[in-house]
Parts: sequence; structure tokens; C-alpha cells
Amino acid sequence: MSAKSSALKEKFLYILVNRLAIFFFLMCFLSLFLYIAGTIQDFTDSTQLFLLNLYFILGLFLIIASVSGLFLDLNRYSRTRKKRYLMRAGGYVFLVVFGAVTVLAASAITAISGL
Repeated sequence: MSAKSSALKEKFLYILVNRLAIFFFLMCFLSLFLYIAGTIQDFTDSTQLFLLNLYFILGLFLIIASVSGLFLDLNRYSRTRKKRYLMRAGGYVFLVVFGAVTVLAASAITAISGL
């Protein structure tokens, strides 16, 4: 395997993880918005439960994608010592915390509502 091919695969992995983290972050916001809109407009309980479960699962996927991105950027920072990778790792830390809050909020809402 050539060095150029290896670098291309590594770059693809970084881009894929970055886009996945952004996708799951936006989908968490969308599912939360739909859950709140459904609460205001009296969606059925099964629909509300589905949206809450979707919110929980998307939060878990966000945590997984963000932790992966965090490790990739820390690895890249340790090899190159460029500050931008450390800054991006900080962004992934924010996404991990947001995902954890998402999972805890969905669990709390489910427990409180008794569904």
C-alpha cells in the first residue's frame, strides 16, 4: 500500500467522523423540536414515545461519533502538534457533553412520564 493511499484513507476517515457527528447533532435538535411541537399540538402517546426514543438513540450515536472524532483529533495532534486539532478536539468534547445531556434528558422524561 502506498503512502498516498494510506493518507487518503485517513483523510476520508476524519471527514466521515466529522460529518457523522454534525449529522447526529442536527438530528438531535430536529427530534427534540418535533417532540416539543408534538407536546404542544397533542400528538398521540405512541408518536411522542417514538420521538423520545429516537432522541435517546441519536444522543447515543452522537456520543459514539464524537468520542471517535475526539480520539482521532488527539491522535493527529500528538503526531503534528498543530493547535487546530486540539481546538477541534475541544469541539468534540462539547458534542460528547451535549450527547450525554441528550441521553439523560430523554431518560428523565421517559421516567417522569411513566412510559
